[in-house]
Amino acid sequence: MKKLSNLIVILIMILSITLANADSGTVVKDDVCGSGNSIIETDDGWFTAAEHYSGVYLYEGDRVYGEMKTYGFQTLTREDGSDGNFYIEDWESNIGAAYEELCD
Repeated sequence: MKKLSNLIVILIMILSITLANADSGTVVKDDVCGSGNSIIETDDGWFTAAEHYSGVYLYEGDRVYGEMKTYGFQTLTREDGSDGNFYIEDWESNIGAAYEELCD
């Protein structure tokens, strides 16, 4: 039983470290161009264009964690622990530019 307790503590520590190093933000636009894509405003002010590939869909107001300023496929996790696979097209300083990334 003690080994299981230690394993749980280690897993929680790893998850905490991973989330601490991840970007975080709020979905400001969902279903962009009718294809499940999202625009996420990161806590440091960038607008991330995230193209949905699989897993959970993101909706306006969702808090999201993951690598949002790294190009390519990334796993983004909602606050409830659900996650999905998204392709990060780009991150922009304004929402209009992020919208263009997903709809061109």
